[in-house]
Amino acid sequence: MKKYSLPMILALSVIPLVGILGTSIYTYIYGITPLGPLLLILGWLFSGLGITFGYHRLFAHRSFKAHPAIQFFAMVCGSAALQNSILKWCSDHRLHHKKLDTKDDPYSITEGFFHAHIGWIIEDKPSIIKNVDDLKNNKIVMFQYNYYWPIAITFSFILPMIIGGFYGSPIGGLLWGGFLRLTLVHHFTFFINSLCHYVGKKPFEANTTARDSWWVAYLTFGEGFHNFHHKFQWDYRNGIRWYDFDPSKWIIKFLSFFNLTNDIKKVNDHIILKARFNSIRDKFCLSLPKVPENIKSRYEKKLNELQDQASQAYSAWSRFEINFQNLKKKGFKSDSQRKSMFSERKNLSLQYKSIVNTLSLMLINLKANI
Repeated sequence: MKKYSLPMILALSVIPLVGILGTSIYTYIYGITPLGPLLLILGWLFSGLGITFGYHRLFAHRSFKAHPAIQFFAMVCGSAALQNSILKWCSDHRLHHKKLDTKDDPYSITEGFFHAHIGWIIEDKPSIIKNVDDLKNNKIVMFQYNYYWPIAITFSFILPMIIGGFYGSPIGGLLWGGFLRLTLVHHFTFFINSLCHYVGKKPFEANTTARDSWWVAYLTFGEGFHNFHHKFQWDYRNGIRWYDFDPSKWIIKFLSFFNLTNDIKKVNDHIILKARFNSIRDKFCLSLPKVPENIKSRYEKKLNELQDQASQAYSAWSRFEINFQNLKKKGFKSDSQRKSMFSERKNLSLQYKSIVNTLSLMLINLKANI
């Protein structure tokens, strides 16, 4: 039977209780002024991005590099989310990716929704930090580790109270910008570990519990595209389509124009499409035994044909991409060569997408015959 930490239970109970009930009572007595919601929204924005942009993509996955000033700012904002030090957070998260859905996964959904959401945090167990030797060489990370609680308490509670006090409402600032804001940031972040392994789609990897839940992205600054993230954890993006709500990727890219971020890691499109094809194929193979025997052979034959086409298309695009990237790095010889290369790249992409779409339609048709 699992043992739970009483101090952690109290902390994670008091914060939402004071945040929701305390803010409601305060609002009933004193009313709402623009300052309260403003502190809530701005605090949620900065501390939430401190986790997604900083703790997660910068430190845990090293999907890009950042100027020390940006690292320091991300550290401060992440500390205000009150989710432990960078070292501990990244240690747990890297283990989650490495041991996904196993008994060694610190917040495995296989142990239940409650465990993945918050149960793992309140367990009474030794605090282990490992597989973060690279971060131990980072002075900013180690500064935070050595002074975590003063930094976290200052920016989580004292700063919003001071700002509120400046406008004559220190308790209001503490409640809106401290307790209520932390309640939202905590549970929206926890949704990634629970809901994003519970509901949603699996467009890039079928054999995993991680799912894409686009609506969670609106609560977590882009982290809802979790199936893609678990397949390509080193990519600086979570939402890969231009319209996917992913402020973290936009900020990372924007800062690169000023050389504040660099070495931004991005998975090539042909590799993403291959993962998309393989995911649909795996779903297809799972459903195939359920169809009547008299039509199964037709589906198997068509699937084999599409796999051959996909393999050939991938090989052609992969070879082209190597040449394309080399030429792009050296510089195209002429504008006509550049246009020709981009045109060929587009055609290869369309060819592969056509194969993926055909398989997707086949899967829909297959399920209709079950």
